[in-house]
Amino acid sequence: MKNPEIRKKRIETLSSKQIFTLPNAISLGRLWLLLPLFVFLHRGGEDNLWALVIMGIALLTDLLDGLIARVFHQESEWGKVLDPVADKAWIGFLALFLALPWREHQLPWQFLTLILLRDGAIVVAGYFAYRKTDSILPANFLGKVTMVVVAVTLISYTVYWTPDLLPIPLPEALMWLAVLMILVSSASYVQRYRHMISQLSSQNPLPRTPTPLKANS
Repeated sequence: MKNPEIRKKRIETLSSKQIFTLPNAISLGRLWLLLPLFVFLHRGGEDNLWALVIMGIALLTDLLDGLIARVFHQESEWGKVLDPVADKAWIGFLALFLALPWREHQLPWQFLTLILLRDGAIVVAGYFAYRKTDSILPANFLGKVTMVVVAVTLISYTVYWTPDLLPIPLPEALMWLAVLMILVSSASYVQRYRHMISQLSSQNPLPRTPTPLKANS
C-alpha cells in the first residue's frame, strides 16, 4: 500500500485552490479557441488567414499563462498538467481539422496518427509516472523543439505556400523533419521515463521475503 503521508501530500498538491487560478483559466480558455478555428479551416480560402489569427491568439495565451504564473507566483501542479495537455489538445485537433477530406491540401493521415499516438502515449506515461513518483515529468528542450516544428508544419499546411526554389512543397519538407523530431524526442522521453522509474525502485527497494527454514527430517 502507498504511504499515507504520500497520499496526503498528493491531495494537498492537487487541491482545488490550485486549480482556480488565472493561468489555469487561460490554459482552459485556449481550448475554446478551437471552435472558431474549426469554422475558418472548414471554410478554407481566405478564411485560412483568419485561422492563422486564431493560432496567433492561442500562442499568445500560451505565453501569457506561464508569464502570469511566474510573475504572480501562481505556479501549481495543476498548471504543470493543464498547460501541456491544452497544448497537446490544440496540436491534435488542429492536425485533425487539417486532415479532413474537404481541405484542398489534406494533412496525411499517417502524420496525424503519429502525432496522436505520440501525444497520447506521453499523457498516459505522465499519468503513471505521477502515480508512481508523485512528480510530473516536465518537457525537455528536445520535446519543446519538436512541438515547435510540428506547429510550424501544421501552419504550413494551413496556407500551403512554397518558395519556387524548393524542389518539393515546403509543407511536405517540414512534415518529414517533424517525423524525425517526433521519433527522436519519443525515444528521449522513453529513456527519461525509465530513468525516473529506476531511480524510484533504487530508493524504495522491495523488501526481501524471508526464506523459511527447512524442517528437520
